[in-house]
Amino acid sequence: MIHLEIHPDNPQERFLDQVVGILKNRDGICVYPTDTVYGMGACASNPKAINKIGRLLEKDKKRLFSYICCDFAQIAKYARMSNQHFKLMKRYLPGPFTFILEATNYVPKKVAAKRRTVGIRMPDHQVVLQLVQKLDEALANTSIKLPGSRRGDPDEVRPAVLNEVDVMLDVGSLSDPFGSTIVDLTGEIPHIVRQGKGAWED
Repeated sequence: MIHLEIHPDNPQERFLDQVVGILKNRDGICVYPTDTVYGMGACASNPKAINKIGRLLEKDKKRLFSYICCDFAQIAKYARMSNQHFKLMKRYLPGPFTFILEATNYVPKKVAAKRRTVGIRMPDHQVVLQLVQKLDEALANTSIKLPGSRRGDPDEVRPAVLNEVDVMLDVGSLSDPFGSTIVDLTGEIPHIVRQGKGAWED
């Protein structure tokens, strides 16, 4: 695994470019910081990389899956969004939230076999946002198999993912590492599935 120490607010472009090359050209999986904990993911359009993510999800049913997007145009590719959804999500994103929406056909059955829904994230963290912008597509993201706050400590994360990922973007320990607040928007009213780091005001 390639380990890159990157600046959290002004990420070095050469490191981001290196990771883009690994994700796009080598079917790679990357670990990156978010505004909650470290996540791991692959290019959403890369079938071989998606198969790798799918195998991780199959081995561990407790892993959470989402798409990390950098803007609402990307979100619309993977999730069906009404005007009401857009207005509501715009209030909270970028931020520590995962919104569950009806999935479009771009979401492979490999990662959404039983329920045709998908989690959407737009973290408030420059490293992952700039990475997604450079990729020009979403990251198919899954959680790292570590309990609680340990997912915010790169020294804990590294050994846990050595056999699963190709490259890690390390910004050091994350402040207040805690999972995102998960909000289900598939019903008539928003439903809090999990209260996490994001404060919900509705």
